[in-house]
Amino acid sequence: MLTSEECYAIWAPDGARWSDWAKPAAFAPAFAPPDAPVAPIAVPGLPESWKDAAIVVDLPGAEAVEVGVLLGERGYRPVPLFNATYGPNAVIEVEPLTIALFAHAGTLTRLPIAPNAEPAFLLDSRRTNTVGAATAGWYDNRWVVLPQDLPSGTYLRSHKIDSVTLVQRGDLQPATDLSHVLLRWQQAGIRLTVVDLTAGKVEENVQVREPTFFRRAWWAAIALFGLRRSNVGGFGAMVPEQTSSGRGGFSG
Repeated sequence: MLTSEECYAIWAPDGARWSDWAKPAAFAPAFAPPDAPVAPIAVPGLPESWKDAAIVVDLPGAEAVEVGVLLGERGYRPVPLFNATYGPNAVIEVEPLTIALFAHAGTLTRLPIAPNAEPAFLLDSRRTNTVGAATAGWYDNRWVVLPQDLPSGTYLRSHKIDSVTLVQRGDLQPATDLSHVLLRWQQAGIRLTVVDLTAGKVEENVQVREPTFFRRAWWAAIALFGLRRSNVGGFGAMVPEQTSSGRGGFSG
């Protein structure tokens, strides 16, 4: 059985160019991940050729992990950016995602991924789910992606990356929080291709629509308002019971 630290070190190894952006939150569960069998992974609609692009995978939970493993088999460095912690009655179910990270760690150790391989940044598309988020007794572990959570467009260009492919389901535009990142990359001269696995569609040269408050200094504060920071890093805390006055409060 791997420890949390050992599993994280496999997914974010020392010496790999993109490890500094990996997030440890999903590797510190409050449960013991089982020794789950690793079944063959099949993702219909996933392209075979990526034209040397960096990749952003924005898919639900464990599916993002599995696509990251497939991309690792093709020479990419999967970089987990999952930033929700585990808790009982959670808004975002983290357990299957964490189990997938542990289950596939052994596969990653056997892959000859170069230290300077192109990155595949892994996100959980469920991160802003609002079901139960304001309900007392729920564990609110919603989170958002901020521009500082990923390398800048200038940094990508300095490492000869001038195109990015976004893999998601159901849309050709990125999620609102991610659009703040990808539009900055486009302004730095990086082209965007979007793969919609649900529709089986690949669209090149997608122009990201400008989100509200783009490049405004206070946008991060607005995006984080109402979210609950975990005391171990990442996001997650119990929604408190209402006070006797009938008003609840936010923590973090």
